[in-house]
Amino acid sequence: METVRWLRGACAAALAVGLCGSLVGAAHAQSGATAVEPVIVTGTRLPKGLDPASPNVTAITAQQIAAGQPSSAAELLRWVPDVFVQQAGGRGSITSIFTRGAKPNFTLVLVDGVEINDSTNSRGGSYDFSSLSLDDIDHVEVVRGPASAIYGSGAVGGVINFVTTAPSAQPHADADLQAGGFGYLSADVHASGGLNGLKTSAGVEYLDNGEPVDGNAFRGTTVDGSVALAPTSSFTLAIDGRESVSHARSFPDSSGGPLFAVLRDVDRRDIDEGVLGLRAADQLSDAWSVSFEDSLYQRNSTATSPGVAGSAQDPSGIPANSDDVNYTRNRASLVAQFGDASWLSAALGADVQVEQGADDGTLDFGGFVLPTRYALKRTDEGEFVELRATPPGGFDFSASERVDELGPAGSHSDPNAAIGYRWAPTGTRVEVSWGQGYKLPSFYALGNPIVGDPTLRPEAATNLEFGLSQPLPARSLLKLDWYDTRYTDLIDFVSGPVPKLVNRSQVVVQGAEASIQTRPAASLTVEAHVSYTHAHDQATNAGLLDVPLWLAGGQVTWRPNDRATVNLVVEHVGALLDNAIPTGNETLPGHQRVDLSASWTLTRTAALTFAIENLLNSRYQEVIGFPAPGAVARVGLKLAL
Repeated sequence: METVRWLRGACAAALAVGLCGSLVGAAHAQSGATAVEPVIVTGTRLPKGLDPASPNVTAITAQQIAAGQPSSAAELLRWVPDVFVQQAGGRGSITSIFTRGAKPNFTLVLVDGVEINDSTNSRGGSYDFSSLSLDDIDHVEVVRGPASAIYGSGAVGGVINFVTTAPSAQPHADADLQAGGFGYLSADVHASGGLNGLKTSAGVEYLDNGEPVDGNAFRGTTVDGSVALAPTSSFTLAIDGRESVSHARSFPDSSGGPLFAVLRDVDRRDIDEGVLGLRAADQLSDAWSVSFEDSLYQRNSTATSPGVAGSAQDPSGIPANSDDVNYTRNRASLVAQFGDASWLSAALGADVQVEQGADDGTLDFGGFVLPTRYALKRTDEGEFVELRATPPGGFDFSASERVDELGPAGSHSDPNAAIGYRWAPTGTRVEVSWGQGYKLPSFYALGNPIVGDPTLRPEAATNLEFGLSQPLPARSLLKLDWYDTRYTDLIDFVSGPVPKLVNRSQVVVQGAEASIQTRPAASLTVEAHVSYTHAHDQATNAGLLDVPLWLAGGQVTWRPNDRATVNLVVEHVGALLDNAIPTGNETLPGHQRVDLSASWTLTRTAALTFAIENLLNSRYQEVIGFPAPGAVARVGLKLAL
């Protein structure tokens, strides 16, 4: 509990400092900000970051977020190639993503580089995107494919990093109020300012998602704050924190949802989630720098479920259950970086991570209550090195390796290597990469007294990839990518006669992605993507649940003048196989969805916004028995105070 108090105190201090800094210069408040394209740093520790033209990299910029006006992180991630967002009805349900067909717990999720996956949940340590607020998110970086050579355990299928808005020395404050169908309501206020070299920012958001689907609701409050200081020309220090409290309800997983659930009561979840990060960096010379990072993630949650009634497929169903979870993860790292005007750059360092979690859970078998408590602690010490060479002639080379010491679990090594070539006359770039990744068993898989097994082995992946990027006329960029990923020792649930989690599956995922970005006119930006994902069990050749064969989408942004923006997003999800206890396996048909948004600047300090998600009121299900929300309209007012 001491770490929890520290987290909350630090967030509150950052908030107070940010508000004070903004109030000092409130009389001089100005609206507007200069937009800066993000540098992709998520898949590397090297000074210059990743090339945004890399085929397996996607950046969603601040301008795109402002134009598209997504209502949640899940809606935002629908724009990313080869990422399937699965939401059981509305936002109150647990929301999962499948990156390149990989299980949801194979995607590492970060906020400002701080991992927020939850190792105590029954989904193997995935992240529930329904609880993540877009409050103060500046841009998002997505890297698809194994990245354990950078992050260690967890980055098996990909990495998603939500990057918050950097604090500013310029006094500024803004507010945003939105209301919409089915009882939707959101309001947020943010302020920034500086004093004597100190940059600060702080904000608060409240959201009520209403009830767009029967039995489904979500309410949440998020507070964020950040402080940045540069006491010398070479040394920088930054602290940022976020804390969110949310309340959600929905029909249970596998219940058949509003359409098929026999038991009509719903799950109820209360979540308190905090993130705190400290970063210090010193530029020792033109070539050398050193940085230190310390982060803390904390999650407390309580959940109750009525369970799921039995059926012909599963006569026992799922008994009523409850969970009271406390989980913390602390990670510290020290990195030395080398990079100058020459063709060689390097990074080397070490980190240590300590995570601990406990779940006071119960299963209720009709009056007989069985406790399912467990408590675990785990330490991971890692050393890593990364090199990149870009000699004259158009070739570039990169290689990295990380070794993790896992205590009783032994050690684990993950290498990664890539070679690329850019042909100067046309700008064509080809790249071949190979890498490995691994995922430690979740605390739930190791410790749950009913289905857990403390001897479970880490899950692993090996990935081979070929990519091409080609600049085209009209400021266009075409990216093509093919990959082959082999997963081994996957943890599966065996139903009985004694239910248990075991290492047994080997899965092959092969796929291809294509995307194009173009700007045929100064006022018009067009992006489109399509991906094919073939995922199957190597032993049975059966396809995997919840992995569509085809995904496609596009986004058109039109700015007819300096005051107006219109944005259109189109999404196609192919047919997929799903399972629910009342129905067994069923194939859900493919669907299309269209979202429309627009904004109009009224004055220097005020703008109107308008958005409709699912404009054509498409009727579809991403999970059996959970109809997606129909057309939901929102109107808003943005103010620069």
